[in-house]
Amino acid sequence: MTHSRSKFSENAHFKKPTNSHRADVHGGTIINLLFALIFLGLIGLGVWWLIKSFGQAGEQYTQTMINTKYTAETVKCQTNLRAIAQNIQIYALSNEGFPPSLQALIEWSGSTQLFKCSSPDAGEYVYIPGQNGDMSPANVLLYESKPVHDGRCSVLRLGGQIELLTPEELQQALAQTQASLR
Repeated sequence: MTHSRSKFSENAHFKKPTNSHRADVHGGTIINLLFALIFLGLIGLGVWWLIKSFGQAGEQYTQTMINTKYTAETVKCQTNLRAIAQNIQIYALSNEGFPPSLQALIEWSGSTQLFKCSSPDAGEYVYIPGQNGDMSPANVLLYESKPVHDGRCSVLRLGGQIELLTPEELQQALAQTQASLR
């Protein structure tokens, strides 16, 4: 009897699975597969988000560097204009009047680099001769012919003020200056 009991208990362990048991096994596999797909999808989404963030940061960095370059060129140009204003004042004190031409001022100053904006697209500055210290300080004395500073031109006024003007504003200021020279 003991022998038959052990066979009975052994047979109980090797019982054939029923259809409901097979459904549980396949259902678990499908759920595991769905979880794996969702998990891998979330990882992929996270990687895509990181790459996109780094790409946007790179674009922002590049744009900031370009803006910094333009700002540096603008500051250098305005520094040139300030030095030119000082040279014109010294010339006027030494020669009892403003220079008759830009070329005369360049020769007197001894530096040609001072009379050109550092922007690669810029040309030489344009000087308006025939002015004196008694005229309106709003007159344009020297200006850039091309709008290379974010669409604006650097301008040196007779009173020593340095501005950035749009081409339209520059044309108005030049018209006022020419009218005062007549």
